[in-house]
Amino acid sequence: MNKKENYTPRLPIEIILNSKNGTSINNQDGNKFYNLISEIVARKDELIIIHLKKAFIPFSFYMLSSSRKNNKLDITEKKTDSSTNSYTITIPDGNYNITELLVKIKNLMETASTFSFVYDITFDNSTGKVSFLIVSGTTPLNTTINFSTGSNTNKNIHNIIGFSNTDIVFTTSSSATSDRIVDMADGLDGLHIKSNLVGVNVITTEIGDSGSGELLVIPISLEPYSILYYNEFGNPFKHKLAQSSIKQIEIKITDSNDNIVDFNGLPYTFILEAEFIFNPASTLTIMNKNIDSEIALKNRLTMNKGLANKIIKKINNNNNIDEGNRKPK
Repeated sequence: MNKKENYTPRLPIEIILNSKNGTSINNQDGNKFYNLISEIVARKDELIIIHLKKAFIPFSFYMLSSSRKNNKLDITEKKTDSSTNSYTITIPDGNYNITELLVKIKNLMETASTFSFVYDITFDNSTGKVSFLIVSGTTPLNTTINFSTGSNTNKNIHNIIGFSNTDIVFTTSSSATSDRIVDMADGLDGLHIKSNLVGVNVITTEIGDSGSGELLVIPISLEPYSILYYNEFGNPFKHKLAQSSIKQIEIKITDSNDNIVDFNGLPYTFILEAEFIFNPASTLTIMNKNIDSEIALKNRLTMNKGLANKIIKKINNNNNIDEGNRKPK
């Protein structure tokens, strides 16, 4: 009886998640869980399909920040007498253009230098590359930026300013130039929206990645301090859930390196849609139960028949014994 033609469809349910109503995980506003007022439950003949329908996200996060682990430089200065001065600079979180960033790096390096080294850090507009050079100082020999051997090798800005993650050395006469062009977004291709509600992907668009815990990847196409609006495409990225109910939802927003995005306290909103579809496995379950019932009934009948035969046989044997024990008149 539980066939698709007998399935009664019902309307989808919208789930509105506003970050102000969520509970932060580890004090990170890009990772929150939400308790639904009413639990969403599928019937026995249904599956739940979920997808991100809309999003309103402020571009209030920083491309260069401690949360993205890309705001440090480890530096070693060396004089001609082989004495050295090692230090780390931390660039304040922010969204910089390349000129602003290089000025900030220059000021921080010169302030931290105990050898009075003065630097020339330039950007070539025609090549998109950055160069470092010592201008002056107290008997300068060279300066090394320890991209790979410093204590912050996993937190430095090498990619932003176009360098590979290997140490560079420069002097008063020999500069060090980046081998790639600058990347002020540090590889951020979009916001990766991850959730505990990710199941088997059933409809795929050109964005998103099933199997990675992602509901969707939202491209970043606007300038900082704008609002990123997302509307589903005609063929949205959908996930078939393994569970039959939804009571709590976790949302985690990360960059491409799985660093949780910090929205600096500004609210964001996601609208999910839960759809209900016919579960073909429910028919098989009913059929299996019916088959199991039939087999159980046959086994019971066979067992009862065997038991009845044993009882009849025992009664017949008792009757024969009684007949044999009777004395003739």
